[in-house]
Amino acid sequence: MHFKIEKQAAEFRNQYGFTSSDPIRLKSLLIKLNVITLFKPLSDNFSGMAVKVEKNRFILINSNHSMGRQHFSICHELYHLYIQENFTPHHCISGIFNASDKIEYSADLFAAYLLMPKDGIISLVPDEQLKKDKITLETILKLEHYFSCSRTALLNRLKEMQLISSNTIDKYKTDIILSARKYGYDDSLYKSGNEGLIIGDFGTIAKHLYDKEKISEGHYTELMNSIGFDINNILDADEVN
Repeated sequence: MHFKIEKQAAEFRNQYGFTSSDPIRLKSLLIKLNVITLFKPLSDNFSGMAVKVEKNRFILINSNHSMGRQHFSICHELYHLYIQENFTPHHCISGIFNASDKIEYSADLFAAYLLMPKDGIISLVPDEQLKKDKITLETILKLEHYFSCSRTALLNRLKEMQLISSNTIDKYKTDIILSARKYGYDDSLYKSGNEGLIIGDFGTIAKHLYDKEKISEGHYTELMNSIGFDINNILDADEVN
């Protein structure tokens, strides 16, 4: 299973213009894919959700989670939208790697391979650290900021690559924000964010439907309010002009 999913992740990268070692700018990729993505505060056991209606694709991401975890969740949902066969919408808890749930486990593997490709990791790890449990905190910080991933996701990926053991995971999984600050790294990767952010043309679609009188002004206002825009002020300005 692992080799197949790693191949799928590599092919997905190649299809959308990324090499086997590039970091992925996920916001740009989502715009390119035309996947409307909403970031909303949700319960902790709700990482994200994907919906596919004909050719239209949507993702919901928990903005209460750290930015790094959100990035992993986006990649997880991309598996559901583009790789999984016979996909049906459901809420996900990404990063669990529960082997008893084949679909969710596959989505987690895909996210890890897509977000943190093996070639990219190896290229950034000094030769003397390419041995089990030799990797340093400095290198870990460099990797997680290069790939914009969470500490947990990176440590799990390094273990899967047999570069670290459970003991090293225990060593580096605490005081994450403090360690980043000590080495001069921005700590926003480890904090929540993006609340209310919309990626994609949700507003454009709503405006076109309103202009074509497919939806009422009230429905249009409701849709725009749902993404944080007070459309009444805009409509009033249009009437004045």
